[in-house]
Amino acid sequence: MKTSLRSVLSFSAAAVLALLASGCAIHVTHTESGNGSSKLSQSAAGNASFQCVASPSGECHYALYTSRCSTAEGEGGQPATTCTHQVISQFTVAAGQTREMRDLPQGFKQCMKTSHKPQVPSCGA
Repeated sequence: MKTSLRSVLSFSAAAVLALLASGCAIHVTHTESGNGSSKLSQSAAGNASFQCVASPSGECHYALYTSRCSTAEGEGGQPATTCTHQVISQFTVAAGQTREMRDLPQGFKQCMKTSHKPQVPSCGA
């Protein structure tokens, strides 16, 4: 049986619409840090799973946090933005393992490092 790209795309769009209509949106993010990788699966209900796919150290170190930013007039009338970050949780997952978390705040952010505990909010450092 021959399947066209159009019918596959239509099916995918229909599946996404069905998930959204049920209130069960899923987001998957794949992160790579050095030679390690991690996968985050997140639902609209504030539930998420953090999978340490691979890590040279054998572990993935996570920091979950929220940020609130406000902009006000600064020197010379230029806008100045100030952000406050709140760490929700810090934990380690062994390579090949997954950690489930519930009741996470909407819009939370994650940092993941394979060699050391990440610093919030400068994940790249």
